[in-house]
Amino acid sequence: MTTPDWDGDRYAEIATLQHDLGRRFAAELSPPPNARVLDAGCGDGFVTRLIADRPEVAEVVGFDPSPLMIRAARDDAHPSIEFIEGDVTTFTTAQPFDLAVSLNALHWVHDSVAALSRLREAVHPGAAVVCQFVPEGERPSVEDVAFSVATAPAWADWFGGFGAPHVHRTRGEWRDIATSAGLVVDDATERDLAWDFGSAAAFRAWCALGFTAYTDRLPPERHDEFVTRVTDEYGRVTGSDQVFRFLQLRLASHRP
Repeated sequence: MTTPDWDGDRYAEIATLQHDLGRRFAAELSPPPNARVLDAGCGDGFVTRLIADRPEVAEVVGFDPSPLMIRAARDDAHPSIEFIEGDVTTFTTAQPFDLAVSLNALHWVHDSVAALSRLREAVHPGAAVVCQFVPEGERPSVEDVAFSVATAPAWADWFGGFGAPHVHRTRGEWRDIATSAGLVVDDATERDLAWDFGSAAAFRAWCALGFTAYTDRLPPERHDEFVTRVTDEYGRVTGSDQVFRFLQLRLASHRP
């Protein structure tokens, strides 16, 4: 998994959108009784804790490639959760899980087949693998806009050889990838959502945290300028400088 090492404490402060999505995601899960659940790309552990609080769940293992995120997750201890650093493309377990989930992490992983293959191997036969992420759509995503700005002439000197940190695929492509990974797709539901941050400044602050793959390549004094340029360009796509519009694909599958 190639997610940048985001600041877990700062993420927890401004991740209102992610937490709202997490509540919906956890509420829609159907874990079996006494379930062991795997949460791939757990971030600060907010969704992991929601899953652990469900009465059907006995134990959850959350893993993430970001040391800062895992540190933030461990700061809020929960008796039935283990948080570990890990990469979804290489993850293995000696004790299979009853359910594997991932929320808005897999669109940062370029080897999608390897990611889903590892999740399939991590669960019992018949167990579900439920993943939600940003797919490719007709409207450019904020990640698409960030990459377009970074590779424009005004910023190109800092982004020589830079590849997009995200990977967005269509619903049909994700179905094919899941099948190639040995999963049976039960449902692939796409939703077009919106979140009003209340101000342009709040939206920029949220984007700044997620743009570290870009701003880490820039002089510190140019960070705010880059983020503002991206959000201005994105505002022209959506018609608002404070409303974030995004797709969510919920891919429900199981190991045969």
